Amino acid sequence: MELVPGREPKAITYQQFQDYTPEKLEMYENNVFFTEKERIRMLTLLLTNVGIKTMLKNLPSESRKELVEVVEEIEIEQKYLKVVEHVVSNFRQLKMNYDYQFDKQNQIVYIYCHLLDTNTIWLYSHIYDEETGEFKEKEKFHAFASAEVLRRLLNK
Repeated sequence: MELVPGREPKAITYQQFQDYTPEKLEMYENNVFFTEKERIRMLTLLLTNVGIKTMLKNLPSESRKELVEVVEEIEIEQKYLKVVEHVVSNFRQLKMNYDYQFDKQNQIVYIYCHLLDTNTIWLYSHIYDEETGEFKEKEKFHAFASAEVLRRLLNK
């Protein structure tokens, strides 16, 4: 049975405890070691049993502020990855390489698409609009003959 942490605490069964607790824990230099998957499962178990509301009430205010910042960062990251996916899907019929970068300070995502069939490069930039909570296309640049030069410049 999949555990889903909720607002209020929920009881857990012994079977869930066994399923979600790592088989072994190791401690080295004051750090507990187990895999990322085991960490997530253990956290899910604890959050289900304690409840999100209780966890938040007992977090120091600094940690709550950081939690809000992290949630906002993750939401923006999910939005810009959707933008990248959308731009790349426009070229779905062509062979291509692409890369993207996110400028956190200016909240701009840059997407570089190198179309191998035509040896052209497309550069898109989208800026995050805080009023709408969405990314808007800022500029689009298309280079034909200078594709190789532009690629070398981008690699520097």
